[in-house]
Amino acid sequence: MNRRILGAGLTLASITALALAPAAVATAQPTDRPATSPVATDAVAIDAVAIDDTTTARRDDDGLAYPRQTPFEAEPFNPADASVARGAIAFHEIAPRVNGWLSSPYVSAEVVGSSTQGRPFYMVTITAPESAEQSAQQDAWRDAIKHDSAAALDDQALKDGYKKPVWFNNNIHGNEWDGTDASISYIEELLGDIAAGDPEALELVEGSRLYFTLSNNPDGRVNGTRATALGLDPNRDFITNTTPETSIVRDLTADIQPLFFIDLHGYTTELQVEPTGPPQGENYEHDLLMPHAYAAALQIEQDYLGQGLGNEGYPTAAPATRVKIPYRDTPSGWDGFPPVFTAQYVQFQGAISYTVEFGPGRTADLEESKRRLAHNVRVGRQVLDSTLDYIQANEAELVDNQIEIFRRGAAGEPLREIPANPDPANYPGPDQWAPLWDEADVTGTEFPRAYVIPAGERQSSRTDAARLVEQLLAHGVEVQRTLAETTVDGIAYPAGSYLVDMHQPLRGLANVLLADGSDISDKVPTMYDISAWSLGRLWGATVDRVGSTADAPLSVATTPVESAEISSTVAESPYLSLSLEGLAEVQALNAMLNVGLAVSSIGDGSYVVGPTDREAAAAIASEYGVDLTVGDGRVPESATGVSALRVGYTGSNGSGDTFLALSQMGFVDPVFVSNTFVDYDGIDVLYLGSNLAFNATEPQVAARAALEGYLARGGGIVGASGPVTTVGSTFGVLNATRVTGRSDANGIVEVDTTPGGLLSGTSEPAAFFSAPSYFTGLGENVTVEQTWGTYLAGHWRAVTNAATPVPVPGPVEFAGQPSVISAVGPTGSRAVAFATSPLYRTHPTGAYPDVATALLWAGPASDGVAPPAAVTFADVTPSTQFFTEISWLAQNGISTGWVLPDGTREFRPVTPVARDAMAAFLYRLAGSPAFEEPETSPFTDVSTDNQFFKEIAWLAQTEISTGWVQADGTAQFRPLEPIARDAMAAFLYRFADREGKVDDTPAPATSPFADVATSNQFYAEIAWLAENGIATGWEGSGNDGSTIFRPLSPVNRDAMAAFMYRLHHLDQNVR
Repeated sequence: MNRRILGAGLTLASITALALAPAAVATAQPTDRPATSPVATDAVAIDAVAIDDTTTARRDDDGLAYPRQTPFEAEPFNPADASVARGAIAFHEIAPRVNGWLSSPYVSAEVVGSSTQGRPFYMVTITAPESAEQSAQQDAWRDAIKHDSAAALDDQALKDGYKKPVWFNNNIHGNEWDGTDASISYIEELLGDIAAGDPEALELVEGSRLYFTLSNNPDGRVNGTRATALGLDPNRDFITNTTPETSIVRDLTADIQPLFFIDLHGYTTELQVEPTGPPQGENYEHDLLMPHAYAAALQIEQDYLGQGLGNEGYPTAAPATRVKIPYRDTPSGWDGFPPVFTAQYVQFQGAISYTVEFGPGRTADLEESKRRLAHNVRVGRQVLDSTLDYIQANEAELVDNQIEIFRRGAAGEPLREIPANPDPANYPGPDQWAPLWDEADVTGTEFPRAYVIPAGERQSSRTDAARLVEQLLAHGVEVQRTLAETTVDGIAYPAGSYLVDMHQPLRGLANVLLADGSDISDKVPTMYDISAWSLGRLWGATVDRVGSTADAPLSVATTPVESAEISSTVAESPYLSLSLEGLAEVQALNAMLNVGLAVSSIGDGSYVVGPTDREAAAAIASEYGVDLTVGDGRVPESATGVSALRVGYTGSNGSGDTFLALSQMGFVDPVFVSNTFVDYDGIDVLYLGSNLAFNATEPQVAARAALEGYLARGGGIVGASGPVTTVGSTFGVLNATRVTGRSDANGIVEVDTTPGGLLSGTSEPAAFFSAPSYFTGLGENVTVEQTWGTYLAGHWRAVTNAATPVPVPGPVEFAGQPSVISAVGPTGSRAVAFATSPLYRTHPTGAYPDVATALLWAGPASDGVAPPAAVTFADVTPSTQFFTEISWLAQNGISTGWVLPDGTREFRPVTPVARDAMAAFLYRLAGSPAFEEPETSPFTDVSTDNQFFKEIAWLAQTEISTGWVQADGTAQFRPLEPIARDAMAAFLYRFADREGKVDDTPAPATSPFADVATSNQFYAEIAWLAENGIATGWEGSGNDGSTIFRPLSPVNRDAMAAFMYRLHHLDQNVR
């Protein structure tokens, strides 16, 4: 099934389309491709060119016969193809070469997707011909291995007849060309052997399917760049899948379900073959993977040296005496811990999976480059030969181990941790690995029984939850949806919550996506790359870990989820409010601004649209699946009009993550800014992903003056801590000093956001960081918006040894220090500096609302939403006790009063509120949520044609009111009775609880009111109203001068307006 994930698998055309087409990124036609890369290794801009939009390789191909032969279309000749300078096969030469193989019935050729710039993603399969029936049987066996693993272990027909899927992936780093050439050379040699009737070659293809993805990064191959044309390293993108190149491989991983996978790379001076060194990944069944992974690497080494290939790489060097195997030879710095790498991602399919790095690398000498390439091609062919020989010799055990991995997952068995210095007799298979497994390799995790992604008030972002579920589904993780409310560990989860049952075949992959991770700082001195990632922590949704894998299943009915459902609710109110709870809301807000709607920021993470733009805003909300609630028509004085922004940005290494993150948020056409940029009139706000440093040369002198002029005019800066503090202090916007931790530290940390601050309405409780820092020496104009909290996961060490003159602080020293600051400079220029990493590789999307909030705050203001014409009542004047509150009620459509024959209106402030009117007030206060009226009334005294039937039924459905239960079991609502103050307290308390504004603090032991005993049935509700300033009662009105509440007195309409106004403006949100 093809799925579109918002913000994932982007193409250059689609990133700008996000502001207009949220649910499905628009497809554009290819344009002429640039001869050189739009993203080089230096800091340069990313060109937005239109291309085909293909991001999935998941195929509806079960039962399709082999061979599958559709000749590849010719690619245009490109003399600037960077492959040529390596002496490698140019990309445009691949298609005719493959087409020449199609005379063989053993060759299948398929285009399984398109790159960022629209180049075809080629896959070649070599296998003996299969009828449709035979192909369907192979697919059935493949599915049984994963989904009926217990039976598959005893299925001898499967073991005898299953063709072993082996996959060789090439050229994921575009300027590491040699794997493609090696695979093509191997295929041509194999086809020659098959044509000659070689029995070993025929046996291989009759018992295997050999898959070759010829170039995992076609654009990088042509452009000569490691990264894709989006400026991202695809071999770091296998969790996030922002690039189409990784989305394709992700989907092929599930489709192929390889038994063995090799990712061919370069260059590491000497041939390097994994498995990796420590720390090992926490979520793998290492006892079933490591024995054969290491033994296969040893066979490659033996054959490589036996063929004398170690003497060829660098002729002037001493002959090679080994292949570098990180598990044996690299105690720190080449680990397989994060699943962001291709090989480590594929391993979750139960595959022996590793990266191979060729030795001799790039050189400017073409002839020497050709010689090195030819050597690496020979080495690559030997690697493939050795691997396939090993698989054929050990295929029965390899298949059994893959089945067993899936069986353990489906059964929910605890992970089998291997102790240091294990006894090899306890582990079936080859034993060469055992003496090398030491304390640094020891790893493991405890799986929960499930992860719950709550629906309802516990969910911090409904739209981010839907994005998260879609991403889980794209990775093949099984997700269910609850059909009834269920309580786990004392927490009630409403029907419609998502459930990830951890008794499933891909439980390792599910856990690595959702878990916090671990602190591995003490495992090894250094890591090769990042040490923490978590969709559960960093993608904006609330995710709860529940139970242990040994627990019984959750006792709730569920249904499998095929796609996350998302819908929009728009309140029946003239003023609408959008809360930036997630990425979709940020995109919707920018879409509104980009088409010219007037929008005001309230300052609490919410934005208001007025009546004139209501229809357009509702249409955009529907497109993006976001909710628009009742807005405050009064628009407080602190509100600020916001504008559509043209964002300038700086960044290094191609600035891919900065450009893409801004585009994902809906900021159209971000402008790259360098130290020669002068056109600051063309941007509205500047995001500093890297520093702007200037020298004394004329272009940079002019650029510095242009930046100074921009800041003098009040231009804003937002971005990373270093660049913002450097630019800010240089030009007088802010004063702050950075204290830096280790540059290689990275991970996930809890953060504490300043109440009422700039980020208080949007910030998540955790953040990702890389190269952390904090701020000190803050100037008077600097505000602390967020501080470092508890360190959760990653690799982060302090440095306090004698060799370090100035100690480098670690997580203990960072706790409580400022992580985000803001300032307003003397010219009005605003600045926000993040010491965390909110845009890192486009992964921590839960932080995007913070960045968007900062940019909109720092950007130019607009007139915003015009305040409404006053709604006046003939019987309410400015001297009326609750004039402000009554006016607010009217302006937000919660109460319109009574229209008199002369056209004037009355509010009747001292008239008691009837219970049916109370239902209507609360329903409108909630934003008139979408609600399907029941066919039968929940109350015997409220007919379905009652003018307030919908509102009363909603009150019952949300359990804000249960009415009076009669002797026969039916219930009455008594709609025309005045509502008493104690019942009003209960209604408001339950309403607030539904809105997430009630915590678990017990009611006080002493009543705040003399006439409300602590034994009163509504004591807790009345006390909560008092504690939060919603009801103050009558001070000094008791017989002894005490404060009283008068619980049984009816509530008048003016008092109800005050109660609702205070409740709506209650800042507290404890969930």
